Amino acid sequence: MNRRNPPHRPAALTPLLLLIALLSACTPREPVERTPGDPASSRQLDTGEIVGYANPAGGYSWLGIPYAAPPTGELRWRAPQPPKAWSGVRNALLPGEPCTQYGSQLGGVGAPGSQQGSEDCLYVNVYAPKLSADEARTRSLPVMVWIHGGGNTVGHGAFVDGGVLAAREQVVVVTINYRLGPFGWFVPPGNPRLDSHGPEDLDASGNYGSLDAVAALRWVQRNARALGGDPGNVTVFGESAGGTNALALLVTPTAEGLFHRLIVQSLGFGFSNVPTDDSPLSTAAVLRRLLVSQGRAADAAAADALARRMTIEEQTVFLRSVDPWTLYAAYPKPGSEWDRIPSVFQDGVVIRRGELAALLADPATHIDVPTILGTNRDEPKIFMAFDPRLVRSAFGLPYALRDPANYEREARYRSLLWKADGVDSIAERLAANGAPAYAYRWDWDEQGNAYGMIDLSMVVGAAHGLEIPFVFGFFDLGPRSELLFHERNEAGRLELSARMMGYWAEFAATGNPGRGRSTESPQWLPWSADAVAARMMVFDTMTDSGIRMLPSNVSRETVVAVMQAESLPDTDRCQLFRATFRNRQDPWADAAWQRYAAGRCSGPRVMSGVAAASSE
Repeated sequence: MNRRNPPHRPAALTPLLLLIALLSACTPREPVERTPGDPASSRQLDTGEIVGYANPAGGYSWLGIPYAAPPTGELRWRAPQPPKAWSGVRNALLPGEPCTQYGSQLGGVGAPGSQQGSEDCLYVNVYAPKLSADEARTRSLPVMVWIHGGGNTVGHGAFVDGGVLAAREQVVVVTINYRLGPFGWFVPPGNPRLDSHGPEDLDASGNYGSLDAVAALRWVQRNARALGGDPGNVTVFGESAGGTNALALLVTPTAEGLFHRLIVQSLGFGFSNVPTDDSPLSTAAVLRRLLVSQGRAADAAAADALARRMTIEEQTVFLRSVDPWTLYAAYPKPGSEWDRIPSVFQDGVVIRRGELAALLADPATHIDVPTILGTNRDEPKIFMAFDPRLVRSAFGLPYALRDPANYEREARYRSLLWKADGVDSIAERLAANGAPAYAYRWDWDEQGNAYGMIDLSMVVGAAHGLEIPFVFGFFDLGPRSELLFHERNEAGRLELSARMMGYWAEFAATGNPGRGRSTESPQWLPWSADAVAARMMVFDTMTDSGIRMLPSNVSRETVVAVMQAESLPDTDRCQLFRATFRNRQDPWADAAWQRYAAGRCSGPRVMSGVAAASSE
């Protein structure tokens, strides 16, 4: 489903939502550049020498290292090419440019609607324990490669700071940029299904953002040793759309051997469909609009005629010549939250074709590595908090829930569906015939009141993205982050974060999270075929329910069955189904809608205005 903020629509969000959405909205403070950096951090990469700086966590950071050539000009919509070497010492002290994107309060790069970033954006940031160069070459630490979320249209790798995780758990953390929006996923002109291309033709794949992730992993293979890491022990982890991109690597044959464990946090909802030829989002439609806007054709009819006369090569040359913001402007404002620029589609060249469940059930059709999958208990609340159906606002500021019981009920079912699709169904298939899978749910909700007027623990709770600071042990996300993370919740929060970092690092080291790095933590058991067994780890503070293993058996069928058993009027029951199954293209939900409530729900399953904005 891959729901994303549309590139042309600034999010109408208040400063409070900016604070609530800290995980997406705030970029950690960048380090003050040091010249020439810390000489003890000097490292020799395959492209040249770099120097970083000693970070506050007690390790070293190297930022803005190119892992591929700038994908500009002739390299736009091509597989990433190797970076150029440099002479002398490169100061790796500041992050590279974010990839081209519109600013968004849910993206964290600039003011909403502003033009941000650059096509020259393929950089990594590295965080490691403070080792000498000689020690680094002999340590062979686990490497953890982070893929950021943001709906594959916003964000960049420097949203998170990996210094605490790296220094505390003795791992090497790498965060990556990758091409976004129409630069990252673009169906090549004239051949939308790529049937005439062979597996070697990566330039024709269309999945350029996915290819960037593979190129970053290849960079890790070449340079991990110099930075203290083991190229034979690489864990990919990502959240939301970054989780989708991580999961896609399992069915990306060119990624074979480049990673050895996988962590998927709050999976973005599946792969995109390639737009049909008559879609306003198709490459042909974008080409026609550009021919008009660039003065090559007088109107749509003339543009259509000209496009038909152009060869595929001529179309491609023209599209590569267009300014990036002109290209973005050629994509119409989407009619719904689901009508988006393509993102992570099964082209058959980079990403295998086939029903994903079947691919993941067969070790022969996916890269079979130990995997962690998890969701947050209140995933959708971060998007529900400003829904006028659910929340009363004044001057754009939410101050009360219209119906607290209904708010909790809708959040519960939407979260259960998120878990059914993103955890249980995938873990079931991965664990049945291959490497172990581990499941979790994150329950922390100790924010308390903000300004004495809104209970964030209820309105936001354990919402989408809020687990990320706990995984990285880094809570300084901006000048107002104390609204979420403050002295009142500090002790339990830091303890929970330490336990989570220990589990993530132990999994990265061994492929089994075990008890993490603490003998006091419970054993994290793998997913089993026994539906009543404890097969899901729950993360919460000891002052609440604590860290514990519980059974988990959530499927789409059980979500509908429990929903149908609710004691509700039919109108409310039908609205609850619509609010839960929000994807416009969902044949399973369409069929269930016809049977639901004994067929008493009238009208289409998805109605105008039901699909609320979200960013993954």
